[in-house]
Parts: sequence; C-alpha cells; structure tokens
Amino acid sequence: MSAGRPKRSRSTAWQSIDGELVLLRVRARELLGLNPVAERIWALADGTHSVDEIATMIADEFEVALEVARADTARFVDELVRLQTLQVGEEPGA
Repeated sequence: MSAGRPKRSRSTAWQSIDGELVLLRVRARELLGLNPVAERIWALADGTHSVDEIATMIADEFEVALEVARADTARFVDELVRLQTLQVGEEPGA
C-alpha cells in the first residue's frame, strides 16, 4: 500500500463536467474521467490525510469492507502517483 499522504500535483488541473470530475494531465495532454469513488479519493488527496485514513473514509461513505477500500484506494493512489498526478509526502500538507 502507498505510504504517506497523497497530494494533488500542481501539473494537474481538474473540473466537473456534466457531473463528472475530469482531470487534465497538463504535461501529457490527457483527460481522465473519475467515477464517484475516485472523485472522493481525489478530493481527500489534499496532503493532510494518509492513504489509510482515506480508505477508512471511503469504506464508511460507500459502505464497502475496509479491506476492499484499502486495496482499491492504494491501487488508485499508486496509479495516480505513477502518472505524476498525485505526489505522496510523509508530513501533513507535504
């Protein structure tokens, strides 16, 4: 699982279009549409929440098993880190 506190990259812009959150990876010139769970993870990725804290909130809000939320949240965060859309720091707000 990703360790640390994910934070949105400054090189990524986002906007809600017709009720769907869309990320614009500026450097890659690519759009990514997010489903409601991914949108919530994105909103919580502000540098103040750990991946585990985000997973716990996802489990509660979307009524899924914590183990499932942990695995899915970690996988999504890892993918966005790989795409340089999220950065992960150890300190709150890092």
